[in-house]
Amino acid sequence: MEEPIKKGIDVSKAITPLLTVLGISVGAWQFTSQMSHESKMEFSRSMYNKKLQAYEQVGKAVGDLLIVPHDEQLWISAGDTLAFDSCLEAFRTCYWGVLPLVEDKAVEAAMIQFKDMARFYRRGENDYQDLAREGMTLMNTCNRSLEEHWQKKAKGE
Repeated sequence: MEEPIKKGIDVSKAITPLLTVLGISVGAWQFTSQMSHESKMEFSRSMYNKKLQAYEQVGKAVGDLLIVPHDEQLWISAGDTLAFDSCLEAFRTCYWGVLPLVEDKAVEAAMIQFKDMARFYRRGENDYQDLAREGMTLMNTCNRSLEEHWQKKAKGE
């Protein structure tokens, strides 16, 4: 009668360390998995903040271009060309500086469209309303880009 009990005790002595190792392994895997998820979320949050800062710079550059004094009859007066050109240079700095790191294709296309419209306005080929409309389109595109980034983050992509 004692042998079956002894055999059961021997099996439990063998299984106990295996269960311990298995438990530790599962715990380590869960910890690593959670850390990986948190790292991805932190990276996504960091990219969102960089994108937000870049789009804020673009918004300021667009706003500065649009508030340069203008005469509807002359498009842009000779006295205002220096201010306009300075603002356009700030816009180009955004385009070639920080935006390539964070922008998407829609924002890139809107940036190019606004830049072209600003050049046409500067040459007198378009009026101020066209430039203002393109500026609003660009800012709306930036806003949609931020919303899409946030939605991807919420989905865990």
